[in-house]
Amino acid sequence: MMREIPAPGYSPISGKRRPPSAWGDALFIQLRTMGWCPPDPYPVVTCNFIHTGSGADIVAVRKTEGAT
Repeated sequence: MMREIPAPGYSPISGKRRPPSAWGDALFIQLRTMGWCPPDPYPVVTCNFIHTGSGADIVAVRKTEGAT
């Protein structure tokens, strides 16, 4: 079953640059593949926010608790 993009509580991203650093060092991500949202946040430095057209593209993000 396909989850809506962006999922509730997530913000869509452009796919042209990484989200603002003020959002924190780790973010919850949503992938293009069936709108999947991994249960754990990912370190921003390990994520590729530039869209390539693959199912692994990050299409939306959500701040972790405590992020401003």
